[in-house]
Amino acid sequence: MIGTRPARRRIGRTAAATIVAVALAAGAACSSSGESAGGGDNASGGGGGGTPTDIFVPEGASISGPPDGTDPQPGGSLVMAIEAEPEGLDPTRYAFAGSGHFVASAVFDPLATIDDHGDAVPYLAEAIEGDESGKVWTITVRDGVTFHDGTPVDAQAIVDHLEAHRQSIITGAALQTVTEVSSPTPNTVQIDLSLPWFAFPAVLTSQLGYVAQPEDLAANTISAQPVGSGPFMFDKHTNNESWDFQRYDDYWRTAANGDQLPYLAEIQYRPIPDDAARLTALEDGDADMINTFRPEQVLALRDSDYKVVEYTTGEEEFLQLNTTKPPFDNVTARRALASATDAAGWIDELNSGVGSLANGPFAPGQLGYLADNGYPAFDMAKAKELVAQYEAETGEDFAFTYLTVDDPTNLRNHQYLANLYEEAGMDVTVQGMAQINLIAQSATGNYQVSAFRNFGFPDPDTDAVFWEPNSIRESGASLNFPRFDDPVVQEAIEEARASTNDEDRDAAYQKVSAAFGQEVPYIWLTRANWVLAAAPRVNGMYRAVDGSIQTLGAKTWIAELWVT
Repeated sequence: MIGTRPARRRIGRTAAATIVAVALAAGAACSSSGESAGGGDNASGGGGGGTPTDIFVPEGASISGPPDGTDPQPGGSLVMAIEAEPEGLDPTRYAFAGSGHFVASAVFDPLATIDDHGDAVPYLAEAIEGDESGKVWTITVRDGVTFHDGTPVDAQAIVDHLEAHRQSIITGAALQTVTEVSSPTPNTVQIDLSLPWFAFPAVLTSQLGYVAQPEDLAANTISAQPVGSGPFMFDKHTNNESWDFQRYDDYWRTAANGDQLPYLAEIQYRPIPDDAARLTALEDGDADMINTFRPEQVLALRDSDYKVVEYTTGEEEFLQLNTTKPPFDNVTARRALASATDAAGWIDELNSGVGSLANGPFAPGQLGYLADNGYPAFDMAKAKELVAQYEAETGEDFAFTYLTVDDPTNLRNHQYLANLYEEAGMDVTVQGMAQINLIAQSATGNYQVSAFRNFGFPDPDTDAVFWEPNSIRESGASLNFPRFDDPVVQEAIEEARASTNDEDRDAAYQKVSAAFGQEVPYIWLTRANWVLAAAPRVNGMYRAVDGSIQTLGAKTWIAELWVT
């Protein structure tokens, strides 16, 4: 049974820990590769101890704190405090948020993962190869891998997995270009697409890539009792208290030094929505590891003796606007809201200067970034003018309900924006709810304005599944949460997918940036600084710096954690 840890001293003003940052431009996703993640015949991480300077650190990331222990040790337990209770662990039925991905990473392996350079490379799959057209992809199945119940992860299991996603009301739209999934040989899966998609493996690094046991998936038991091929087996779950997992002894992966993975005997995730309480749990020894993007905790952890990974070019924090419902079915209303949004004030007054301004889902240096994309600047006089224009044109009051997560800090922060909107002449109601409910409301289009965090993949092809107009459904769920229907965006995404030239892909995604800037389906607040922090007894966490901390994707470094 996983218990608590000896209390550690509370964070204070200590000598600054070493921070290492090595610049690297993120590359495009590989269109064809047979290499395993981490190199060699087995996807792996490092083996043995190491200092922070041994770790490759991409641009926008930093690590600080003491070095890892000498050699990895098998056994032991680890408790991670996460920010929310996952709605369920069925990857075909729920839209995973960050906490869902942390928990899912214990039990599921993705078909592909992100390497140190931001590229998509095979992981659970032995190889993922595309033909010259970019429309036919072949997955080679890794031999000898089994689910936790002993059944094989064979070609048919992967076919069943992908077909379940294709039929899903949550994730099906992301695979709408897939016309057929088949198994031409016992160890291969063929995926036929209607359009070229040269970075297709990138979408298999996230929720679409998690392979669940097919019979359990069909029986709808995966959500509460997940069965996968990942490093840990499901033990038990107490709602809003914990998810408990035990080591899977027949796991297929070994480390670079030949050690059998995972190292840990047990891992537990504890939902603690309050950010300050999550940090307190780390300080008191009730948790070994936490994640946070809240400025107070980020600043405190920077100057501490904990092990810290920080990433600054990942997720954006924003408001998404339902473009199919008044008032935001009108671009005048959307531009009014943007003009009334003081994002710089949000960062300075509420975030203590932590984070950076965003004008779209593309960070500087990434494909698609456009410094001047037409997104409205903060201008209260202009906002008032546009509110009056909207009301004169429509004969309706400018009124809306604004959804956000119901923790006290979040409600306080979003009231700051609501006050600005009231000043501009809008009638605003702020409504708090649990994160899982907010995601469900957003996916089904049952909202007007919703606070959200998303995006941040090194390759925008993965994020593009959230923007495609072709994914919008009149009823049911859609990954295009704003339901923003612009043919320019759809054409640009298809253009980017059909090219292997980064200059052409950059130009295509800049069209998406310009469309978002002009038509304003999103109100951009900040590019969040994500931090993962752990007690010194936790080792192997520094590998999270490879990009998997900030993305809504698999945390493949979890198998390589060990404790001393």
